Amino acid sequence: MASVKMYNKSGDTKAQEIQQGIEKKFGKLPEVFQAMGRSGDFLEAVLKVAEAAGSNLDPKTKELIIIAVSAANGCQYCLDAHRSAALLMGVTDEEISGAIEVAGSISLFNTINKAIDLNSDLKTPVRS
Repeated sequence: MASVKMYNKSGDTKAQEIQQGIEKKFGKLPEVFQAMGRSGDFLEAVLKVAEAAGSNLDPKTKELIIIAVSAANGCQYCLDAHRSAALLMGVTDEEISGAIEVAGSISLFNTINKAIDLNSDLKTPVRS
């Protein structure tokens, strides 16, 4: 059960309109969009950022990155949603597992590096 009020087409007018479009796309209104449905301005901004982020990447790569970050952040909701989306666009289970393995391995390095406060000695040189 969510710990915030859910706005199932009960937010402001703009939010309700956006949610109707989302519901049409998915055949239902996913809870994530209900949780963000109080303010149409907020919901619109979030959706624009999500669309703009990685617009230079192919959709498969973008989904694999989302899966990896969701796994590293421990967000089962996002992991489930984007694994489903990735599979629908032809991403294989092996590619999904590979993305999660990469996220797990770099998370391990991140934890060790932060814990022992290493100097950052592998910086990329500035290009002119």
